[in-house]
Amino acid sequence: MNILELCLSPALGGLELYMYRAAKNLSKTDTVYSVIHETGQLKPYFERESLAFSVERSFFHHLPVLSAKRIASLIDEKKIDVVHMHWGKDFPLAALSKYFSKRKPRLIYTRQMKMTRSKNDFYHRFLYGQMDLMLTITDQLVNEVKRFLPGESAHKIQRLYYGVDAPSHLLSIQDRQALRQNWGVDEGAFLVGLFGRIESHKRQHLLIEVIAKAKKNKCDLKGLIVGHAMNESYLNELKTSVKQQGLTEDILFQDFVERPQDWMQACDCVLLSTFEETFGLVLIEAMRVAVPVVGTNRGGVPEIIDHEQTGLLFESDNTNRLYECLIRLKNNAPFRKKLAAAGQEKAEQLFTAEDHFSRLREFMRG
Repeated sequence: MNILELCLSPALGGLELYMYRAAKNLSKTDTVYSVIHETGQLKPYFERESLAFSVERSFFHHLPVLSAKRIASLIDEKKIDVVHMHWGKDFPLAALSKYFSKRKPRLIYTRQMKMTRSKNDFYHRFLYGQMDLMLTITDQLVNEVKRFLPGESAHKIQRLYYGVDAPSHLLSIQDRQALRQNWGVDEGAFLVGLFGRIESHKRQHLLIEVIAKAKKNKCDLKGLIVGHAMNESYLNELKTSVKQQGLTEDILFQDFVERPQDWMQACDCVLLSTFEETFGLVLIEAMRVAVPVVGTNRGGVPEIIDHEQTGLLFESDNTNRLYECLIRLKNNAPFRKKLAAAGQEKAEQLFTAEDHFSRLREFMRG
């Protein structure tokens, strides 16, 4: 099978890294070509792995005809059987590329983001008419998408949970202690890790508010905020808030890291504070290394976290409830270990990369 992976997003986050992982994993059994942004942050990843790719610019208008014709020529030249797209803004490009190609490959769209309005107009009927299959990452998203798509497209929607690889490296107690000492975190402190793009809707400021409250209550909570800043002004606001509240010794900032599971293992829990996350990949990354997780009770997160069984849920933007969850974990080590073990078991049953990419291949073969 010849597969074309398409993602022209210039950023580097869960969506883009998933596209890279798909290209890398599918290449083990099939021939994969990729089209990525010419100056985007994915390019070094493809170069490092010697994965076959070409580049295009992003086009944000409705009919990117010239670029679509170039990709259609690539589809015909490489005898592409399946085009797999990821970024919503690439949909017009993908649909037109299929329309212009002679081969008319299957078009599969992995939908990772919410859908908020009807797609029943003529333009969207054309786009979704070109689509053969939409893979959504949660059951909640399946139901949401079915409400907004044209009726004739409803049968094209399937749920495929994300999967993550088994951890490549498990930290010893000594490794964990060394990392924490390097960060200036005492062994007795409770370290909360927050991993993801640094932007306002990810709500990193909630962790800062909770740690400020803990400090006033003489409770030793520390924070580790890891991720690439999509908005420098928001990052500056966070750092200013930390400084003004005297928390510079309590909260550590770190840019994007390639092996976040190593860092997660040095944390006492991992938090997802986004107001509403469609999935929450960082949660299953933490669960696979037996770190307890806390997340908001909206979007797809409740499909990952069973409250008080595989983790804890709190009401979005409710810092009091988040504080209670973290203090509960800090003060109850047996409960914390129970959640971590149950979370790891669930992740190994439902969210493995091996099962995910096996099912993806099945979907691609039709």
